[in-house]
Amino acid sequence: MTYAFKVEFSSRRNHVKRYLAVVSKTEREVQEIFRKLSEDRLNVLRAGSFLILYNLIESAARSAVQEIHDRMRIGKVPFSGLRRSIRREVIKGFKRRSNPETHLDMTDVPLELVAAALDVEDHFSGNVDARRLREIAVVYGFSTESDRSLTHDGAELLTIKNIRNDLAHGLKIYEEVGRDYPIKRLLEISIRSTAYMEAILDNVSVYLDAEQFREVSEKIVAA
Repeated sequence: MTYAFKVEFSSRRNHVKRYLAVVSKTEREVQEIFRKLSEDRLNVLRAGSFLILYNLIESAARSAVQEIHDRMRIGKVPFSGLRRSIRREVIKGFKRRSNPETHLDMTDVPLELVAAALDVEDHFSGNVDARRLREIAVVYGFSTESDRSLTHDGAELLTIKNIRNDLAHGLKIYEEVGRDYPIKRLLEISIRSTAYMEAILDNVSVYLDAEQFREVSEKIVAA
């Protein structure tokens, strides 16, 4: 089955490729002309690569987790039918968000408990790297395996996250970051990080197709 989060990821990855093509073109022009104004512009463009790469990564991860939540709600999977790790997350989420005025009139508590407790935003706050994705995977039960020769096991996601946060919080300036990351290095980071995210999304697709958010005994009953 083709999921919307994979289509969106493919579209956003093409945007990244077009952006890096502009960076590459500008870098060649600067080498030919080498004017100070052009060099400053190039460094800003290089640094901007980390912003669009981070946006690609977080949006893909958020959309994938949202799809898991949606499938559980659409399937009306009761609390008891969820795998144990997700039940733990439901309880934690409900404790954070429970409100007597809002939840007093719940009629089907197991089902409504799940709907009220899970919020995709709990997992994301400008902090997405491979370690965070592995933590999320433990909660939901999908695989984070990938071809390490292509993805370096997601190691580049930490670089992207840290530089994006440094820029967002003013700890580094664009010109400073741009000087340290020529287009060759940016392409390496882009290729490895997007290959890793593609593998994660493929794994989530397999997970959804098999409804692995269900407890094993529940899946047998549903079949």
